[in-house]
Amino acid sequence: MSWLGKIFRRKSIEQKANIVILGASGAGKTTLVRFLETGEPVLVDPRTTLGIDIRQSPISIGGWSLTAIDVGGQELYRESIWSLGISQAEAVIYVIDGIIRQTHNSDAYEVSKFSFDYMLTLVEENIPILILVNKQDLNEKNPMSAQEAIETYDICSMVGRSFNILPSSAKYGDGVELAIEWLVDKIAEKA
Repeated sequence: MSWLGKIFRRKSIEQKANIVILGASGAGKTTLVRFLETGEPVLVDPRTTLGIDIRQSPISIGGWSLTAIDVGGQELYRESIWSLGISQAEAVIYVIDGIIRQTHNSDAYEVSKFSFDYMLTLVEENIPILILVNKQDLNEKNPMSAQEAIETYDICSMVGRSFNILPSSAKYGDGVELAIEWLVDKIAEKA
């Protein structure tokens, strides 16, 4: 068999990877997983993930079989399970609730920002991080842009990491395809 045949044969074999989905409670992590599994809009809000949900059905994208590890965003799970999920993953998706902003006495923002900063302490620098600014479909609530999230979450300080930040709607899938293509490319570079 020629070297070209070996390359094409290798590419036809499905590769496997685990991705962990993190974010504050209610950011849209489980909605994103449901959209990735079906490719259809998620019109009924799923129940909040309690603990860790390792999806049984892998997500097939571009020759990759991705197992989604959906971890609850409540404080108890951040402290006890996030590091476990991250240790099993080749990539991280961090979902930001785009309608939560830094305002006077905004507890939800403080939890979201703390969760993001905490995630960065757990993820090794060689692991790609996809940051989705979710809920872009809620125009009436004026969701933050990716640029606003970069400033609000001090994402420019992530020097030396492989990351991307994109606006999205997990509910309808807007921006998700482009985001996942980037993530799969980064996983493939590491493989």
